[in-house]
Amino acid sequence: MNGYHYPYDLRSSLPSEFQSMLLNDEPVLAVTQRHHLWVLAWWLNPVNLFLALCIVGIFIFLYKLYTAKYEILILTNRRIIGSVNPGLFTKDKVDLMFKAVDNIQEDETFLGNLFGWVTMRIESRSTSYQLSYITKESVRYFKNLFYEQLKLAN
Repeated sequence: MNGYHYPYDLRSSLPSEFQSMLLNDEPVLAVTQRHHLWVLAWWLNPVNLFLALCIVGIFIFLYKLYTAKYEILILTNRRIIGSVNPGLFTKDKVDLMFKAVDNIQEDETFLGNLFGWVTMRIESRSTSYQLSYITKESVRYFKNLFYEQLKLAN
């Protein structure tokens, strides 16, 4: 082993933190590291993929929880105001005078029927706004008050 010269110096392929650990006369015989596609194997592992999906799901849930407090419709004696489909930085503002509202309807799904919630859709001439997962009673109360206020306004 004394007279053998390695074809190239592996010392230069080491990160600087490890180069400083070597002695001057200490030859580097071999270097091994992780393959550059190791990330692919990590993602193909079902446990890691499941954990990553769970973490993404938790972030989506927390985002929906945060934006739910800004999803609101308010009925006044002259108009409907509020915000629907809020985002992290944007909110769709609702500002409809009674005359602009064409219809208020309830859409019920199978799960909504089980749990007692509906989607309320307010249709106007230009667009429609919907607010989901509202209790049936609150939507019916909102609609009844709206039509009472509409009669009083006319």
